[in-house]
Amino acid sequence: MMLKIREPYDNESDECARLIYISGPNIYSYSFVAGEPKIYEFLKLFYYYPGSMYSKENAVVEEENGKIRGLLLAYPASDMMKMAFRMLKSIKRMIKIGGLSNFLRMLFRLRLNKYLPGVENDEFYISNLAVFEEYRGQGIATKLLDRAEEMAAAKGLRKLSLYVEIDNHHAKKVYEKRGFQEVKKVILPDRYNKYNLYGSYKMIKELGEN
Repeated sequence: MMLKIREPYDNESDECARLIYISGPNIYSYSFVAGEPKIYEFLKLFYYYPGSMYSKENAVVEEENGKIRGLLLAYPASDMMKMAFRMLKSIKRMIKIGGLSNFLRMLFRLRLNKYLPGVENDEFYISNLAVFEEYRGQGIATKLLDRAEEMAAAKGLRKLSLYVEIDNHHAKKVYEKRGFQEVKKVILPDRYNKYNLYGSYKMIKELGEN
């Protein structure tokens, strides 16, 4: 049995797109005005797009004998704004995938971002962490979080940050066991509840000196 964590390959966009979606299906369906399988087209677009938030260059995967079981997507928070603007350069391709009317709805729904707790430049931000359901309970998420700490240290950052939806009690407990602490709680306005969006916790882990 061969287990390893590595960077994803070009031909693994399908698995990576599914894992990104699994990490937050409600927020992605809302933001991209799409569900499965259409949303995978958007995520695969950015998977191949250097400098975007969902680029494969920001991801690592855990595999067993060539089978991807989990994914971590993380990057310095100081790069977030730059990556967001870079994604907007794909407007024509996004319109081709979803249509003009849905693209305009996407822009309108960006208003949701003003309710997010926000990140600081000294943080290494974990955007996505997911494991396929059939492989959960095997410590894969823990191994991926260990890699996130290594990635942060390589960038000279001593703080990990992430968001957890307030109704995802299991994930919050997992992160707390790993040393993350809640620093802020945001409750979304009621109008978002019909999309199964209720709010989020921002959690931080301070990394000790080696």
